[in-house]
Order: sequence, then structure tokens, then C-alpha cells
Amino acid sequence: MVERWRKETHCFNFREGECTITLKDIAILTDLPIDGDVVCVDSTAPPKVVANMSGWQHFIWTVTGLCPPEKGDHDADGNPPLSKGQVSIMWLTAEIGRKHNPEFGGIPLTEESSERDKDIYARIYILGMIGGVFFPKKSNNLISNSWLKIILGSWDDMVNLRWASACLAQLYRSLCNASARAVKEIDGAIFIVQFWAWEHLPWIAPKVDPDKEWVPDHPLRHEAYGCR
Repeated sequence: MVERWRKETHCFNFREGECTITLKDIAILTDLPIDGDVVCVDSTAPPKVVANMSGWQHFIWTVTGLCPPEKGDHDADGNPPLSKGQVSIMWLTAEIGRKHNPEFGGIPLTEESSERDKDIYARIYILGMIGGVFFPKKSNNLISNSWLKIILGSWDDMVNLRWASACLAQLYRSLCNASARAVKEIDGAIFIVQFWAWEHLPWIAPKVDPDKEWVPDHPLRHEAYGCR
């Protein structure tokens, strides 16, 4: 699919003609919203407000309750938790898991947990979705700290963003970058290309049981089409 991508037209070039992934495809496959405010990421570093923390360290601590060290610690991939304006999702999820793991003296997250703990857990989960699913880099682990400024906002502000448009724009950029001759890797939400290809190129799609019905009580009945 990448070899058939033409960055001049943002289309896949087949012998039968051209076709491309549209915003409607993104909305159906992922169920991301297409209406609302534009997703605008601010990359400027926050000012330093605490003597023993950098601006980003204090900002991440404010969002997540965790303070990633800039030196001396690494995640499972060998990356520092905080480096060059990026934070390790693997480090964040490991730390939040340890915080709620009784084996490490933590308190399990339950319905009775504080709203603060639930809020932090949800925001880190969303960061994982952004950095590992919809806007991943080639590492599939490191995420720009700039996203934290959006995740720190109110829940209403987060919901009222055009996430589908941002995802499609990032996907187009990823396909354009990967189509260059010397590039050997690709980032972005590539699972969308796979699902889109299965839907539009049925000869490469996995076989589906024709007798399978999406009954009302099926666990995936109300999920995004891509989940099915």
C-alpha cells in the first residue's frame, strides 16, 4: 500500500484508478469525532516554577501525579522517561501500574477510589491511545510532551475536538514520509490502512463467517467498525 501511495495527490494508485482514505472512513472505522474544534498542539516548553524540577517535569507531575526523572532511569526499551521534549508511555504505564499494585504497596484502583486517582488513570490511558494507537511515532512508545497540554484540559474540551481530522492528517503525512525511497519505517495509525484495505480490496481481506450475526447482545455490537 505504501508503494502505491502518491504524495502529490494523497491517493493510492492502482491499475484500475486512484482511491484514498477519507474522513468518513476514519469516522466509521474508529468512531472518532469529526466535528468540533481543531486539534492544535502547543510545543513550547512550560516555564520552570519549582527549583528542583524542569518545566516539563512539573507539568507532567501536575497532569499525572508522577515525576519522570531526566537522568538515571530508563523504561523497558532503554529510553529515558523524559528526554528531548518526549515522555515514555511505557514508563508512565509501568509507574501507574506499580502505584495501584498491592505487591508494591499500592492501592488497587476500584470504584471506591478517589476521583483524583480515576482522573489520572484515565488521562494516562488516553495518552497511551494517542502515543500508541492514533498518533504513534516509530518507537511506538515515546510521545511528545505537547500532547499533555491537551490532556491536561477539561474533559469537555477533549471531547469537543476533531480527533478524526487530526488522525487523517497525521496518516497522510506518515504515508507521504514513508513513500520516500530511503525510508524503511513508518509511523502513524497504520491499522487504519489495513482495515481500509480489507474493506476495499476484498481479495486480501481475512475470510468472514457468513453465518456470523451481530446480535444485540454481542460484546462488539456497539463498538467502532474497525473493532469488528
